[in-house]
Amino acid sequence: MKTKYKILTFSLIFAFALGLSSCSEDFLQTVPTDSVSTEIALGTTDNMMLALNGVHRAMYAQNGRISNYAGEQFMIPTAEYGASDALHSTTGNGWHRARLQWNMHTNATRTDVSFVWYHYYNVIGSVNNIINAAEELQPSDELDNVLGQAYTYRAWAHFNLVRYFGKAYMIGNPSSDLGVPIMLATEPPYEGLERNTVQQVYDQIITDLTTAFSHFEGATSRNDLSHLNIDVARGIAARVYLTIGDWPNAASYANAARQDYPLMSESEYKSGFNSISNPEWMWGSKMIQDQTSYYYSYFYYCSNNFNGSQNRSNPKFMNHNLYNQMSETDYRRDLILADCPSTFDDWDSGENAGRYASEEEYDEAVAEYRDIVDNSSRHNMVPYLHIKLQQADGPTISPMDVLHMRAAEMYLIEAEALAHDNSSAAADVLFELVSARDADYEKSTNTGQALIDEILLQRRFELFLEGHRWFDMLRNDEELDLTGSGANPDLYLDGYKQDRPSVNDDWMFRIPQRELDANPNMAQND
Repeated sequence: MKTKYKILTFSLIFAFALGLSSCSEDFLQTVPTDSVSTEIALGTTDNMMLALNGVHRAMYAQNGRISNYAGEQFMIPTAEYGASDALHSTTGNGWHRARLQWNMHTNATRTDVSFVWYHYYNVIGSVNNIINAAEELQPSDELDNVLGQAYTYRAWAHFNLVRYFGKAYMIGNPSSDLGVPIMLATEPPYEGLERNTVQQVYDQIITDLTTAFSHFEGATSRNDLSHLNIDVARGIAARVYLTIGDWPNAASYANAARQDYPLMSESEYKSGFNSISNPEWMWGSKMIQDQTSYYYSYFYYCSNNFNGSQNRSNPKFMNHNLYNQMSETDYRRDLILADCPSTFDDWDSGENAGRYASEEEYDEAVAEYRDIVDNSSRHNMVPYLHIKLQQADGPTISPMDVLHMRAAEMYLIEAEALAHDNSSAAADVLFELVSARDADYEKSTNTGQALIDEILLQRRFELFLEGHRWFDMLRNDEELDLTGSGANPDLYLDGYKQDRPSVNDDWMFRIPQRELDANPNMAQND
């Protein structure tokens, strides 16, 4: 018997349509009117895999239902901008400006807030169709592969939703704090659900991951890194357990997840973070060259040589305070161009003042850094410009692969969890990672909170611009203060300083007004 749950009216769409067809429908409609029935469309394992491919594609493809946002390509910068480390130099053409000014996630009527809700519930509704239909099929290795991925996706999507829209687990009261509705079925009656508690959501996430593990144990192999496997499920479990402070499980799952993924070399680290062929990547979206996301791509928002107006006019740089804590022998430092000239200023003014003896010397420096950044004369540059995310073929709009998980994150989760448990192995795990980035790094002699702080700092260096910083600030109850960072307070406005999340509910995303209007059972974050 299927478990009977009512579902959200707001955002469901059948992902089989993403894989096989397109159709026109109203935003609140749940199933395309021109699609075949779920029972027929998902009547075989092969068809289920086609539907699952639609979910994989939703991770990176433009979706015209809400202003063409492109899945995780929009969500990764959403989890960086508005936090402390990856900063904007000026207003640019407007993309993510409201986010960094804290006027996006605090406004229930904004389309980009609606997309966050829609994107993850769209994934959930799509995999629910697969999970429910699987009850009619005979068990097989291929079906285990499909279901392992489906349950992992459902856990991952609920995890992201509760982190954005609920109070952070370790700083609130998860048994009473409102999280998000748990959706386990995509079937009538189509009525809105109430919000479950944060604890209930995490309990369901863990249940789904446990079910995913049981399917993956007997499953066929995944086709490529765009698909999920048991290592990805373990990696998501490690993130979940770290977020709720279950240190033994966080360390155990992180260690198991990373075993088959060697740390990348220095040359691979500096190659642009743009290819799924990187041996350290555990999960990523392989971009199809003739299906570019154009100006909705992750690299458009974050890279400094993508040929788009957002990055040409608004180069992104690292928080100066963070950079200044990096070891001079750490090669990750080479991806931050602290001495890059500012093309916003004259050679002897602004950030260039006192740096160049003549205009000719300034012009030579600009030309030198253009070669390093591999951008065009139309691109602006600033000090502390990052070159971590690079177009592989120079200043173009070619689609680059999108990273979702890699082994270094697992080292950092394991080390942090071990440090919280006062295990001497924490410094060993940290050394294994950091010594691969900095040949002069010596094993840490810190203990207790000092070691945890060191690990968290290394996490900021290593995972810069990969979509983790907002969530790390939430779970560690960090205040936001961009003093000395290089950020312009007149640009950042409310995003320049914010009190820590435990005393400031503005860290929680507002429930979209469109959901409140459609669902009488929904409650807002006040």
